[in-house]
Amino acid sequence: MKFPFSSSCNKNKKVVILFLMAFVILKHLLQHVKGFDRRLLLPPNPRLHDPTRATEAKVNEILQALKRHIPTVTHTQLELTSSGAHSLVTLMNPKKKYCVGEIVSVRVEMNDYQGKPKTYGGDFILARIHSPELKAGASGVPEDFNNGTYRVNFTLFWPGSVKVSVLLIHSSEVVSMLSRAKEYCNDKFIFIGTFHNSTVKENSRCDIHLSTDEPVCEFKDEGNQESFFCFKPKTLPCESLRYTRSNNRKRSCLTQAEIQLLERSTVGVTIQNNFKDITVVTCKDRVPQAAGKCELGMSSPIPSGFFHLDRWSSSYCRMSSFQNVNDMNQCLQGKQVYLRGDSTMRQWVEYSTYKLNDLKFTSNTAPQAPKLAIDKTRNITMFWKMHGFPCISFSPCFIGGGLYIVWELDRLAGGENTVVVITVGLHLRPFSLRFYVTRMMNIKQAVARLLQRSPLTRVFIKSENTRELQFETLRMSNWHGYLQNLALREVFRGAKVGFIDAWDMTVAANSFDVHPNRNIVHNQFALFLSYLCGPNS
Repeated sequence: MKFPFSSSCNKNKKVVILFLMAFVILKHLLQHVKGFDRRLLLPPNPRLHDPTRATEAKVNEILQALKRHIPTVTHTQLELTSSGAHSLVTLMNPKKKYCVGEIVSVRVEMNDYQGKPKTYGGDFILARIHSPELKAGASGVPEDFNNGTYRVNFTLFWPGSVKVSVLLIHSSEVVSMLSRAKEYCNDKFIFIGTFHNSTVKENSRCDIHLSTDEPVCEFKDEGNQESFFCFKPKTLPCESLRYTRSNNRKRSCLTQAEIQLLERSTVGVTIQNNFKDITVVTCKDRVPQAAGKCELGMSSPIPSGFFHLDRWSSSYCRMSSFQNVNDMNQCLQGKQVYLRGDSTMRQWVEYSTYKLNDLKFTSNTAPQAPKLAIDKTRNITMFWKMHGFPCISFSPCFIGGGLYIVWELDRLAGGENTVVVITVGLHLRPFSLRFYVTRMMNIKQAVARLLQRSPLTRVFIKSENTRELQFETLRMSNWHGYLQNLALREVFRGAKVGFIDAWDMTVAANSFDVHPNRNIVHNQFALFLSYLCGPNS
C-alpha cells in the first residue's frame, strides 16, 4: 500500500541526512581552525542571560562602591576614639559678607578624647546651616580626607545671619562596629507569624533564614530569589498566614569591649566652631538661575533644597507650596495613589485625610494594617500598605495579599491616573546591606516592567529620614539609614522616577524623629504634588 506523500517524505529524509553529514564535516574542519571557539557549537546557555545574575552583578558593583564609606578600625578604648567635644570646626577662606548662591566651606579637625589629632577618617557627621529666626535650614555635604580632617560644603540659599552646625553622630570606631553588626549579627529579632482561619489560630516563629530539619513554610519570590520562612503550623496550611510581629532579641554578636564602647559613646555631639555666624546678602551679579519644572527622571542633587519660613524649596526644580486645599484636591482629582512602605509613608495618607476634609478612611484599622482613603466626589483613592516582610513592630503587620512590593507592581495595570510611591529602609536597617540593595534592585526592575507596559504610570521613590539619635543604636542607627540612602541613589540612578529626598529634608530641619512633624510631611507631599501638577515654567 502506498501512502500519500511517501515519495516526498523520502526526499525530506535524504535532505536531513545530507544536512547532518555536512554539519559533522564542518564541525570537524572548524575544530582544526586556529583560534576557533568551540563554544559557538554548543547550545545557548540560558544562564548567560539570566536576569538574576545581572542583578547580582549590579548588587556587587554597588556594594563595592560603598566600601569606601565603611571604616575598618577595631579600637575599643573610648579615649582613642573621636570626640566631638575635643574637635574643631574652622571657616575656610573667611569673608565679612557672602552672596546668596555662594558655596562656603568649613574644615573639621577631629581629635580623640585626649585631644590628640585623629590620623584616619570614617567618622559619621551630619552638618547643616540654619537661621532660626527665618525658620531656614539646609544640609551640608561632607568630604572625608581619610586623615582625621573633613571639608563640609554649604550652599547659601537665603540672605541673613547664618549659623553653621556640625554634629558628630558616631566615631569611626563605632561606625566600624555598627557596620560589622549590620552584616553579621543575624539574631537581632524574633518574628512571630500568626496563622488563622475562621475558627483556629496558631503562632509560629519566622525569619529570613531558618536552619532546621522541621517542616517550614517558605514564602518565596521565585523570580527574584527572595524568601522568608515560618515553622509550619501544626494544623493550618501555609496559605493561612495573616500577619507577623517582632520582638527584640537580647543576644549580641559584639564583644564585651565593643558593647561597653557603644554604651559609653555619646551620639550627636556638636563640634564647636572657632568663628561667629556668617553674613549672607543678595548680590546683583550673582542671581540664582531659575529652575525648570519638576519632571520624572530628574537627578536629585545634594543638597536637594532648603527650608525658608518653614517652606521647602527644591534646588533643582520649581515647586508649588500647595498650602491651598483646593490646589491639592484639584491635583489629586481622579488619581489612584498607591503608597507602599513603612509608617513614614503611612504618614502621607494620614496627613492627606487630616488636610482634605472629603478624603475619608473607609474603616478604622490597626496601625500596621492596610489603610484605604477615598474621596468619592473627586474620585481620589489613596491606599497605603506595609512593604512586607521584614516588618519590625510589636503591632501586627498584616500580609494583606502580598509579601513583596514586586508582586504588587507586577499585578498593577497602571495608567495615566495611577501613581505609585515607594519607601523601603527603616525596617531594613538592622539587616545586611546586600539584603537591602537586592530588595531595591528587584523593586527597580519591577518598576521598569510597569513603565514598559504602562508608560503613563508615575512612580516615586521616597528615601528614609533620620530618626531618634539614642534609639536602638545597634539596630536602628542613622548610620544604617545614611548608607542605605547612598545605595538607594545608586540603584535608581537614571531611572524615570521622581525622587523625594526625605533624608535631606530631615537633616536640614534638624529633625531626629522617626515620624517627622506635619510641616515636614506637608513639604514632602508638596514636592510630590509639584511633579504631578507643578508650575510649567
